[in-house]
Amino acid sequence: MIPMFRFLLATLFYRLANGLLFLSVAWNLLRTAEDGAMSLAISSIAGFLPAVLIAPFAHRMLERVDSRKLTVVGVAALLLLALAFVPVLQWPKAILAVNFLVLLVFFLLEGAWDALLATLAGGLPPAQADTLNARQSATTQAGLMLGGLPIGILMQLGGAAMPFYVATGLYVISAVLLAGMPSLASAPVAADTSGKTPVNGTLVPVPWHVRLTLALVWPCFTLINMALPLLAHAFSGAVEHAALLDVMIGLGMGATGLLYGMFGRLERRGRRLAVTVCIAFVPLPFILLATIGYSLWPLAVGFFLSGVGFALFRVSARKRLITTQAAHRVGQIVFSCNAFGFPILVAVAFLYAVSWARGPIVPLVAFAAFALVGARTMLGQH
Repeated sequence: MIPMFRFLLATLFYRLANGLLFLSVAWNLLRTAEDGAMSLAISSIAGFLPAVLIAPFAHRMLERVDSRKLTVVGVAALLLLALAFVPVLQWPKAILAVNFLVLLVFFLLEGAWDALLATLAGGLPPAQADTLNARQSATTQAGLMLGGLPIGILMQLGGAAMPFYVATGLYVISAVLLAGMPSLASAPVAADTSGKTPVNGTLVPVPWHVRLTLALVWPCFTLINMALPLLAHAFSGAVEHAALLDVMIGLGMGATGLLYGMFGRLERRGRRLAVTVCIAFVPLPFILLATIGYSLWPLAVGFFLSGVGFALFRVSARKRLITTQAAHRVGQIVFSCNAFGFPILVAVAFLYAVSWARGPIVPLVAFAAFALVGARTMLGQH
């Protein structure tokens, strides 16, 4: 099995486990806590805090540790933590405590995974590297959102603990696939203290709009992870509704593997039109919520189209890093952007927790901002 295919398969199983685990945690918090919305906000904020705390240490770690080995150890830790939820599902504070540890490992893996991607892409011709980037991003987004699809069936078959057992199994498969990959050494680079990386003798800065696009990714994901269970719980009482909307945004994000290649072949005028359409797509589900209210199938279509636009903008930002930065620097920049996004995440999580019943203003504004900044990044590299 060639490294690229093994890497994509490992990514798929890992992200499916993430998606199932995250939705299971959110649903159990809503089910057991007195104030479900605020519990979700606190969980999101406390869970993202590790992204800030580990950033300085992760920078050095990515320079000194093989990114493949780091990902294997991290996935192994997650499978143990997934099992740790099972005995504490009736205690919201205990769920929050275990979730903090889960997200500590998760955000460490975010940078390590991107560093591994950059290392693989660095050994490929440019066209194949672009394909790998698009497919990996599509696999990541689709896995995260599709992972929650079977949660309703799993809970019916085996109770509240069953999704956590299944997530553990998915992590095992991912770890085995990663462990079977050969060690991949990235090309050495000179010490970099300026925020720039030598590329072909030229110092290449990371543009502000690329950093901001990446910094807004997790605040937007946090709003999705809060909105779907909150809306499903309030308007239908069925976790299957949250899973379906998760699936639709995941399918939209999964379509980027094909659509990004098509975008690159468009003429300048066609690219501008495509980016304009994507700007309209990204906040679409929240526009629908504000205008027609909670209607499952229109929302499903809206989330699908939002996923298409969101993932295309994110792929563009990642491509900008991969093509201009050394592999270990890609991971370091991702860590930094996650840390920069923390104050934004805190603000939007609390604001949405106290205002969600009055309308989707907070996610609408956040997704519109991401769309505008992402469009600047997408147009800036073509």
